[in-house]
Amino acid sequence: MPSVSQEKRDYEDRLNGCLTKYSRVLFCLMDNVRSQQVHGVRRDLRGKGELVMGKKTLQKKIVEKRAEGNKATDADKLFHQVCTDKQLLCGNTSMIFTNSEVSDITSVLDSHRVQAPARVGAIAPCDVIVPAGNTGMEPKATAFFQALNIATKISKGTVEIVSDKKVLSTGDKVDNSTATLLQKLDISPFYYQVEVQSVWDRGVLFTREDLSVTDAVVEKYLLEGISNISAMSLGAGIPTAATLPHMIVDAFKTLLGASVATNYEFDEYDGKNLRTAALEGKLGGGEAAAPAAAAAAAAPAAAAPAAAAAEEEEDDDDFGMGALF
Repeated sequence: MPSVSQEKRDYEDRLNGCLTKYSRVLFCLMDNVRSQQVHGVRRDLRGKGELVMGKKTLQKKIVEKRAEGNKATDADKLFHQVCTDKQLLCGNTSMIFTNSEVSDITSVLDSHRVQAPARVGAIAPCDVIVPAGNTGMEPKATAFFQALNIATKISKGTVEIVSDKKVLSTGDKVDNSTATLLQKLDISPFYYQVEVQSVWDRGVLFTREDLSVTDAVVEKYLLEGISNISAMSLGAGIPTAATLPHMIVDAFKTLLGASVATNYEFDEYDGKNLRTAALEGKLGGGEAAAPAAAAAAAAPAAAAPAAAAAEEEEDDDDFGMGALF
């Protein structure tokens, strides 16, 4: 039988080997997880990663020793600092070392999720609501429900709960009455599994909230950002890879509209035929709308010199008449 010191050295070699071999470390909460679940997780993680459990004091010493060693890298020192500052090696936790995607590991953990009853003294991980409906219990159990402030009525010789009732909130401690009620109603409200709390990935620590951001969410925000930037650059007239095609099309439509309004023909890009088609009303949809709008805008501009000339001629006539008197 190996000595205690030999077991510690073997454990140190294993932990150091995992820190060297794998780039990701998942810190997981193990509360209320049964040994059978742990065995199942270890089995399904083969080829994907390793689940490492152990005394936190020993783990802290190994990580600290690795960070202070002569061959310590910046990553080793940073890992030790983060583990100390964020208290990652505390409580009932384990570490899963892997090079696979985090989603692949969490899918394995989710597959070993087990439903469990509410036991006295347990901390509720979620809200527990007793649904309305017939309980199948005899009328003598009415007093038991009244003690828990649950409205009931007698229906067909059995107790019926009138409306949904929350009996536990997240973080509440399960008392004896609530545990007995849920047991009598055959309700197992809790689910326990190995839960990922944070992930260390190549020098960056991701929290539980960060892990909820999926690739689809990132893609959505990225597309929204590109759309907003494109709209801004298009409105400001700044050419970009996304807006340049639209700017060229708009400029060509404006040029075609000016051609229609000023009788100027250009041969480039089939401009002469497009002008003729616009005049004959053969351009459809947006192709006709832009030249028409440009022509309408150009018409007042073209008419302005003529109006100015007419006004000047009228002024000359008035001056001439005034000279006669």
